[in-house]
Amino acid sequence: MRISKTTACWNLLLLLAIPCSVGAQAKSAQDTHKSAGEFVQQFYDWYVPRALKHNAGPASDLALKYKDRVFSPKLFRALKEDSDAQANVNGPIVALDFDPFLASQDPAERYEVGKATRKGDSYWVDVYGIWSGKKSEKADVVAEVARNDGRWLFVNFYYPSAASPRSGDLLSVLALLQEDRQKYAK
Repeated sequence: MRISKTTACWNLLLLLAIPCSVGAQAKSAQDTHKSAGEFVQQFYDWYVPRALKHNAGPASDLALKYKDRVFSPKLFRALKEDSDAQANVNGPIVALDFDPFLASQDPAERYEVGKATRKGDSYWVDVYGIWSGKKSEKADVVAEVARNDGRWLFVNFYYPSAASPRSGDLLSVLALLQEDRQKYAK
C-alpha cells in the first residue's frame, strides 16, 4: 500500500496541530480560572473599604448602586427587593442582617481570593478573610461567577459556615426572607 506525499503531509500537519490545540485549550482554561479570580478580587478590593466605613445604610446597597452591572439579573433583583424591604421596615426585621458578600456582621480587615473551581458553566471562587494579618483557615465566602456576553457576573454567594443548608447561600436566604415578608404582610 502506497501513501501519496500529499496524504502524508496532511497527516503530519494534523499530528503536529493536535498538541498545539490541547495546549491552547489548557492555557485558555487556566486563563479563565485566573480571570474569574481576578474579577472577584477586584470587587472585594473595591467593596471592603466601603464596608469597613460607617455608612448610612448597608454597604451592600453601595454595591447595588455603583456596581449593579457585576450581578446577574436574578441576584440583583433579589438583593434590591431585600434592600427596599429593609428601607421600609415597620416592625420585625425581615431583611438581611449581615453583609451578604462578606458573610459577616463584623468584616475582616481585608479579603483575599483563593482557588477558582469550575462547576458547570460557572466558577466558584474561595474568598478568605484576613484577620489581624492572618488568613482564615477555610473560605469565609465562596463567590459563584459566570461569564455573560464576555463579562463576569456574580451569580450567588455561598456560606461554608452556614448552620443549615437553607441558609447556605445568598439566593436561598433572600428567598426565605421574602417568604417571611409575605407572612408579615398578611
